[in-house]
Amino acid sequence: MRYGFLGPETTFTHQALLQALAAEDAALTGAADTGRGVATTRASAAGRKSAAERELRPYGSVAAATADLVAGDLDALMAPIENSVEGGVSGTLDVLAATQRIHIVAEQIVPITFVLAAREAVDLDDVTVVASHTHAQAQVQSWVRAHLPHAHLEPASSTAAAARDLAEADPAQARGRAAVCSPLAAQHFGLTVLAERIEDTIGAQTRFVLVARDGRIPRRTGADKTTVVVHLAHNRSGALLEMLEQFSAQGVNLSRIESRPIGDALGRYSFSLDLEGHLEDRRVAAALESLHRVCPAVHFLGSYPRADGRRSVIDAHTEDPAYERARQWVEGLRRQIVQG
Repeated sequence: MRYGFLGPETTFTHQALLQALAAEDAALTGAADTGRGVATTRASAAGRKSAAERELRPYGSVAAATADLVAGDLDALMAPIENSVEGGVSGTLDVLAATQRIHIVAEQIVPITFVLAAREAVDLDDVTVVASHTHAQAQVQSWVRAHLPHAHLEPASSTAAAARDLAEADPAQARGRAAVCSPLAAQHFGLTVLAERIEDTIGAQTRFVLVARDGRIPRRTGADKTTVVVHLAHNRSGALLEMLEQFSAQGVNLSRIESRPIGDALGRYSFSLDLEGHLEDRRVAAALESLHRVCPAVHFLGSYPRADGRRSVIDAHTEDPAYERARQWVEGLRRQIVQG
């Protein structure tokens, strides 16, 4: 298996991928432990072989990793999609919305904490440039304003890239520079931590999605999420309300809704949505069928297990048995139609 992630090593995306692979290993080990004799030995050996054969590739952007995924050079990729402070990650949302033949198959949630790191111990007053990813900068802006009021913020492709570039710079270039990164990145690249837990919101989290290609949809677990991108009719009043009513009518709760520009003209937007439930749930399938009828485009991005394992609260009339009873009732009525 070949996995891509937003690199370099020690980014939060890299941590999310390692979390996902550790969970996969735990599942394999658990499955092996339930077996007996030769079956147990074979399952354990298969799990070890699978872990040993993994290749983890860092990428400079989600778009580049997605291109390799579609081309068949990767089997899956991990990408950030939502932050509890900053909301949706536009780069990931836009790439997923514009790419066919890929599906989200899993998600991971990573707690986010930042440090300010430099090549060597210096006073905060001597820091003139702070580099990091723009999302990280937004999450530490209050701390930076309070403690580094004269520092210039410089964007980097990732928090780990900011730490790596600082570590690789010559002493003259590194003078007065610092990076906002994870504690792991600071340690990995041999930087000195000037300040810890500098995030403005303690307890912030980022949600990451594991994306695969060619229509691979995991089975329903009962604690699932479905992601879609929907285009609205741009010349019809009430189009947004009409779209939302499809979910309300079927008892499907939305856990995330964000608008993103389609790009072909001003005022044209699509909506990226997370639904509570799985494609196998009758209420979710019915909502998607309705969307397909009333919306110009519906892009299905996957049904997959929730990272938090939380099950949705469902009204009795939207559970699968209620849909089946309704279907049988209508079929009974149809059989009474006079033929000829």
